[in-house]
Amino acid sequence: MLMIYFYFLQRPAAPTGAPSLCSYSVTPIKFGFRIEFSNSPSGDYNIAITEDGRPDIKNTSNVPVSNQTSSHDIQGLKPCTEYKHHVTFLHSDGNVTSCSGSNYKSTTTEMNAGDVKEVNSKPGHVCYQTDWDISSLQSTQSNISPQSHGNKTFCVKPDFNDICSDLVFTSKNCVNAAFTLTKYITAEFLNPEEIKQIPADKLPAEIKAELPPNCNNLSIKYTCWEDGRDNELKTLSELEPFTDYSCTGQIKDNNVLIKNTSALHFRVDCDLTITVTKSSPTNTSVELIWKTTSQKCEDDNLENLSYFCSYENAHRTLGTKLRSGGKCNISGLKPFTKYKCKVQPTYKHQPLKDVTHQDIKTDVGVPGPVTMSLQLQEHNVIKVTCETLQFNGPEKIYMLQVSYGSEIVRNEQRINKCNFVFDNLRYSTTYKVKVTAFNGKLESAPKIESITTNYNDKAVIGFLIFLIVLTSLALLLITYKIYILKKRRTRDDNRDEVFLSTIYSCVP
Repeated sequence: MLMIYFYFLQRPAAPTGAPSLCSYSVTPIKFGFRIEFSNSPSGDYNIAITEDGRPDIKNTSNVPVSNQTSSHDIQGLKPCTEYKHHVTFLHSDGNVTSCSGSNYKSTTTEMNAGDVKEVNSKPGHVCYQTDWDISSLQSTQSNISPQSHGNKTFCVKPDFNDICSDLVFTSKNCVNAAFTLTKYITAEFLNPEEIKQIPADKLPAEIKAELPPNCNNLSIKYTCWEDGRDNELKTLSELEPFTDYSCTGQIKDNNVLIKNTSALHFRVDCDLTITVTKSSPTNTSVELIWKTTSQKCEDDNLENLSYFCSYENAHRTLGTKLRSGGKCNISGLKPFTKYKCKVQPTYKHQPLKDVTHQDIKTDVGVPGPVTMSLQLQEHNVIKVTCETLQFNGPEKIYMLQVSYGSEIVRNEQRINKCNFVFDNLRYSTTYKVKVTAFNGKLESAPKIESITTNYNDKAVIGFLIFLIVLTSLALLLITYKIYILKKRRTRDDNRDEVFLSTIYSCVP
């Protein structure tokens, strides 16, 4: 409920005692009502005006009435609006008495064109000055209403969709009246902050700006600059990918500049897709060829792309740019080894996030050098041990050959481990031992060493035993002969003694 009370300073003193009767009538006038008192005592009165459905209350009290036929005007009401009215007499002791009135309801008059004057009171707003309360007026297009800004001034900010069209206000209460307020809203009312700007997300760049739908002659021409290079202006068609830009637009009405848009900041990332189309490995390198595509950028926008290839985050190699992609050769790889190779795109030397990886495996290579150790286990037994750290292929086979002069004595193989023993060889003979590593496809360079077997120790020992036995027999024979000789000599000596004795005995 909107209640309007009118208060004025009391001038003459109220009469002592309550009046027996007070009455009034209401007459609609321009901008409001006229309250006419009849058969009412002099004194102070309260006048209340109420509009259904409005909670606002304005109070005016102590309206003086000096005679029985006094009147009071109430203005600033809404046109074509029904109000309830209530008048009370204020007693000096604080009591009040309601006055009788006509119907207690009245409707204000219609509003005329001359009652309202347009004023420039607030930038970006349409303002009117009037003694009417025109807050009940509504625009036919966007249903907005003027709001009081004091000093009998009412202002309304046109809606975005009202620009470049007539803003028409009508009264919902004055249904039969032909009165309207019409204002053409020019493009000058456009607030650039209200323009929805959609930044470019692909190249060639295009900024979409949502202008008021009724402004057919409005256009925006954008000028951009790279962050940190404010003096180097570019058009939208000159923008490059992977670069931070700021852009402002000149808003023109029939090619006449009226305003500038707010700055728009954006960056177009092409979202590259790098697909390796060919992988050609050797045993120490690999050549990668790839195709680069983008849903957001055309080939002409990717001229400043470059590529680096690497593996294990090292060994960077600059790629060769092709029309629709690139290629590179990564060298220095180990044979028969798995690698995860990376293709890293860059734009103006700045790495991009659109990295692709490719798993490759190098071809079989020549096994690495073989180390060998030879050892005589016995005088005619050779033990061979060998090793290679790099087979560079799927199989691990050691191949050994033992030869004497042009004669090949042995040919043998071992899988995974190199451990050979050769026996029953010739004594005191020099043998040549050759070892190679074989990976199922390629054979390493041979490792060749020589070793000489020792003499036949068993034959020597047998010969020595034979000599010893022979010598022993010879000694025994010599000893026996000496013994026989001694025995004969002893026998001869005994005979001589007997002979001599016989002779001596015969001589006188």
